[in-house]
Amino acid sequence: MKKLAGLLAFAVALAVAILVTQYYTMKTRPPEPPPVAPAPPAQPAPTAAPAEGASAPVAFKSQLVTLDLSARKATVSLLLERGPSTPAPGSLWVWAYFFTQETAGKYCEGSPVEIKKPFGTGGSRARMTVEFNVANCPAPRTPSTTFYARVNVSPESSFAARLPEQRISYDITQASPVMLQGARK
Repeated sequence: MKKLAGLLAFAVALAVAILVTQYYTMKTRPPEPPPVAPAPPAQPAPTAAPAEGASAPVAFKSQLVTLDLSARKATVSLLLERGPSTPAPGSLWVWAYFFTQETAGKYCEGSPVEIKKPFGTGGSRARMTVEFNVANCPAPRTPSTTFYARVNVSPESSFAARLPEQRISYDITQASPVMLQGARK
């Protein structure tokens, strides 16, 4: 009977030791990450290139931006570039807005201008100058007033080229300085 009681005491002590170890191990173990959902199946590569005129990405850089306040006109010179394997878009729409730090929250703009066949007969680079009318430009307060422009180009539509109000930014680090012409009094 003593052996049976000793064996039972040993089994109870072992069970308690295992439970205590599991309790403290669970408290210190970091939670397991949730299971990762399986990745969606890969899309097959397109076999045919999109037709000309289809929306294709185009990179652009403003080279020179001018604003003629007296004539209410703006000119934007652009360097356009597309990937050599992407089709040339049939049209591009260019839009720009102009602002100065003196008149925070105010800008002037024109309507988006459509450029048909911007890459001509081929090539992956093109240079072009776009001119458009602007309205409601704030008058410069001093002769040293600097205007800035933010330019947007879209191969999709004139609506896509124009930025909505919530995306209008007055951050001059992402804007192009403007050459002012014909400042009005």
